[in-house]
Amino acid sequence: MTVGYKRIFWGIFILTFRITIGIVTILPAFIGWIIVLTGLSQLEEKSTVGDFSPLKIGVMVLIVTSIVGGLLELSEVGSFLPMLFYPLAVIAIEFVVFHKIIEASVHNFNEMGCQERVEKYTSKDRTYIILMGITMVLVGIFFTFKHQSTGTIGSLMFLISRIYLLTVINALSKEDDDIDGQVKDTEGIIK
Repeated sequence: MTVGYKRIFWGIFILTFRITIGIVTILPAFIGWIIVLTGLSQLEEKSTVGDFSPLKIGVMVLIVTSIVGGLLELSEVGSFLPMLFYPLAVIAIEFVVFHKIIEASVHNFNEMGCQERVEKYTSKDRTYIILMGITMVLVGIFFTFKHQSTGTIGSLMFLISRIYLLTVINALSKEDDDIDGQVKDTEGIIK
């Protein structure tokens, strides 16, 4: 599962820190989402709980929306009314996807009997939900009323939420390394 979490981490990293030179974006958002999708496939193979199909569908929707959004950015359709709320819809979908990834990890730890880790990541999930909730409210206010300071604070909250998510996914990959090491040690003792 470590490989899956690491792929998700790098996918989120690419989503968060994109480089744009003129009209050309190096490593556009859909590449980050594709990497997240491959990480989800890795997690699904190793996971003991749940069906990852809804998560994969959510990520596929995000891949398509990021491609369409990228193409629409090149044209002058940005002032088209439904496009004004496009970023908010993408934020909401990705919020659900990442929340469900953390939730699936908590269920995995629960199945393994790692109660300490269950409590730790349930708390981290709650914090992520609060951060993203505040972000979505601020971004919604910005897009509705065009209030600049709210937009700036919303953007900062989004960045803080993403960085927090990166730390959680990184910690999950390390927790998984610890569990894999403990299982190998136990197998060595049994033999």
